[in-house]
Amino acid sequence: MTLVLAAVLLWSTLGVIGKTLYGLGADPLFVVTFRVLFALGILGAGLGLVRPRLLRAPRERLPGLALYGVVAVGANFALFFLALGHTTVATAIVVAYSHPALVALLAWPLLGERLDRRKLLALGLTAGGVFLVAGGYEPGALQANLLGLGYALGNALCLAAYNLLGKRLIVRVDPWTVMFYGFLFGGGFLVALWAGKGATFPALPLHGWLLIVALAVGPSILAYGLYLLALRRLEASRAAIVATLEPVLASAWAWLALGEGMLPGQLVGGALVIAGVLVLQARHIPGQGALHRSATCLG
Repeated sequence: MTLVLAAVLLWSTLGVIGKTLYGLGADPLFVVTFRVLFALGILGAGLGLVRPRLLRAPRERLPGLALYGVVAVGANFALFFLALGHTTVATAIVVAYSHPALVALLAWPLLGERLDRRKLLALGLTAGGVFLVAGGYEPGALQANLLGLGYALGNALCLAAYNLLGKRLIVRVDPWTVMFYGFLFGGGFLVALWAGKGATFPALPLHGWLLIVALAVGPSILAYGLYLLALRRLEASRAAIVATLEPVLASAWAWLALGEGMLPGQLVGGALVIAGVLVLQARHIPGQGALHRSATCLG
């Protein structure tokens, strides 16, 4: 669980860094494309120096790794960007963070993970909390046309695929290899989208490029690596529920770094998300047996 929390803490910085880059004139698609490309280059160079064998994947696993890269990395980033272009931030976040429910439901038939009362209660608490953190209670906050809603739902499915595909792949492939090929195939997908949009370079100052490098190292290489390592020891459904702490922490970063305060309703939402994570970690709830441990735990 500590690994998931560390990954979520790193992911939560995306909003502050992204907003700073957008203020410097960087296009969101350009930012996510070069975030992945820099991450690919840095990770590839690091593995090549330290453990070059991890740059090679079994040939029979390449189709799965390609699917993971295109869907869980490339399409995931692109769909969130497209959703923001057609609907509000609140709508995009609320719909995107419906993915823990999708993971919990799909992990039952696909991974054999039990859907018990503790998970259902945690899902309810975190779903309500994310809704409040995103400001969904504000009149007009949750506005969406069908296209924007479709992009946001697609983003939620990609986030679910990130958990489910990642859980399956790391059974046979080292997590760092999974991440490298995820960035490789996902980066290729994003480059194609960026090229189709015109492939223009913004006139970023040096610190703007350094921020993109920071995105590549922190919320990309370290966060994705820690999360994939966590999936070796944790059920995908539990990890996804804990990941709902991200919008809460992102709001805290925005308050500290950008002076964006949190309303009382958002504070209540943050408390609900934290309560959901605590419920998931509790050994017992009334009428609930001992914590179910996954038979697929790889240690």
